[in-house]
Amino acid sequence: MKKFSLLLLSLVFFQNGFSQEADSVTTANLKKIYNSLEYNTMAFNDLKEQWIINDPVFIREIYNRFVVRNAFRVNDKKVTREFVQQKTDDIYNGHILIEVRKRYYDDEIEFFAFIPEDQINQPEPKYVFDPVIDGFYLKEILNDKIYDKVRTRDYYFDNLTKTDYDVKTGYYFDLNLNLLDPDIMYWNTTSNARNKYLLSLFGKWGDDRIMQPGWYANEYIFGSKVTYFSNISNNQKNYTYSVSLGTNAPASKPFIGTVPAKPLYVSGKSLYVKISGDFMKYIDESLTDFDLSVETKYTFVDNLKTLDYGKKPAKFDFYSNKTYFVLEVMKRNLFNLFDFGQFEAGGGIASADIHHLQYDPAAVKITDLQGSKSLFDKFSHFAFVDFGVDRTGGLIQHNLHTLIGYNVQGGFGYFGVKMKVMLNDTFGMDIRYFNTYGVDKKKYDPWRYDSFLVFSPIIRINY
Repeated sequence: MKKFSLLLLSLVFFQNGFSQEADSVTTANLKKIYNSLEYNTMAFNDLKEQWIINDPVFIREIYNRFVVRNAFRVNDKKVTREFVQQKTDDIYNGHILIEVRKRYYDDEIEFFAFIPEDQINQPEPKYVFDPVIDGFYLKEILNDKIYDKVRTRDYYFDNLTKTDYDVKTGYYFDLNLNLLDPDIMYWNTTSNARNKYLLSLFGKWGDDRIMQPGWYANEYIFGSKVTYFSNISNNQKNYTYSVSLGTNAPASKPFIGTVPAKPLYVSGKSLYVKISGDFMKYIDESLTDFDLSVETKYTFVDNLKTLDYGKKPAKFDFYSNKTYFVLEVMKRNLFNLFDFGQFEAGGGIASADIHHLQYDPAAVKITDLQGSKSLFDKFSHFAFVDFGVDRTGGLIQHNLHTLIGYNVQGGFGYFGVKMKVMLNDTFGMDIRYFNTYGVDKKKYDPWRYDSFLVFSPIIRINY
């Protein structure tokens, strides 16, 4: 009797194991048959309509349909409730988007996947769950109404299709008319239909990081800039790199006021260069949302003759900045301050030379009153921190920052607030206030210690 029971139990286990193995084989065979029914158009993947859904409300609606239908799979296996809850938190924070691709020969969807936002530009992205590669099964999960909404793209999205672009702010035409920091795009192009090269004219009035505000600098820097985006984004701060080349020109003050006894003057023709971008990720892939910038001005042609400064009746002393260098690192998206925006912070170092010169109408050349000093002795070095809140999108956009710096040799510092507020990214105001602390007013002229408040209206035309 015991032998019979053991034999019967062995037959049950054998039959169960054979049944599971048979089911696995049957499932694999059915997949092969199903896949062979559809014409393979892999060679046209880059020409198929494809896009990223980044509408947070619609993403939640789709995600919830998957939760209700228990349709999430990882390696063809159902996931645990804890795993789904973990990914739900990422959905709450907006860290998960949806990648969609249509079939080549009709409007049905052939690829649908939840993708982390930091994986979008990766050649082999790691998806959150197994992609859905059957449009009819996807329709069963979402229902007909939501499925049709996905196909018709009646929501916010980024178009990745090679033959067609989704219209994005500032990627086709952009006139940012701001007297303090203008940027006027005059050409754009692409090399692979997913990236963008933007060429624009720029302007720059003074430099806050070396405490040389345009209010006293009597100098305006202008030139041309190229900005490269490896993949277009809703946020124009997500550029890959930017290179600016320019020169300087004398500029007068907005209105006539009290001129310092020893003012700042432009004393030559300068070359201005600025390179910035998301370069830290090449050191380590985890170092994302860093903006590293290097900025410099170098005077390559000096105004040495007295006549270069015009005919002035009396002798006077003045200062001039011929060279400066600024290195800054800014970390964006540190944390979210609810609806107020993303907190960002950074810092850097800066060095600027100051030449003490004298104009004498009776002399042929300008006199350098610091002739005995070496070139490096004429430099002042600064350390600074910059932090604030940035918000893009919505009806009102703003950028509110505080800048605090310290002069190493002089033992004094400066602080300031920069506020840029835009309505619908079209009309706005740029306001900047700066002051100094710990300055020996007997030693330095007003352009070193005086406070200043400047503002400019902004009109932006873009699409």
